[in-house]
Amino acid sequence: MEITEYNLTLAAIERTYQMQKKQLDYQYGMSNAKFKIGDLIKEPRWALVVDTITVGKSFGLPEPIYHGFELTKNLQPRKDKGRVAIYGNECELVLSAGEKA
Repeated sequence: MEITEYNLTLAAIERTYQMQKKQLDYQYGMSNAKFKIGDLIKEPRWALVVDTITVGKSFGLPEPIYHGFELTKNLQPRKDKGRVAIYGNECELVLSAGEKA
């Protein structure tokens, strides 16, 4: 085996490893998501209606990130249509997607 063949094989193994690790992080984060698209959730800073869920990892294990348009205090969409995100599950469910206000 030549050094170039070794380096190419090693690079392929590292790419596969990184891809599988990213997939595992995504699966773990999504499996721990408490809320679903359409839910109205709130934390002390703001409230939002979830329209997208992604996964992020800053420290420790991956966690879900809930994205949506920011709502006013009376739970109406803001006029400036600002988007916000809530990281993790440290928030409360105000209204489930299946319920009516």
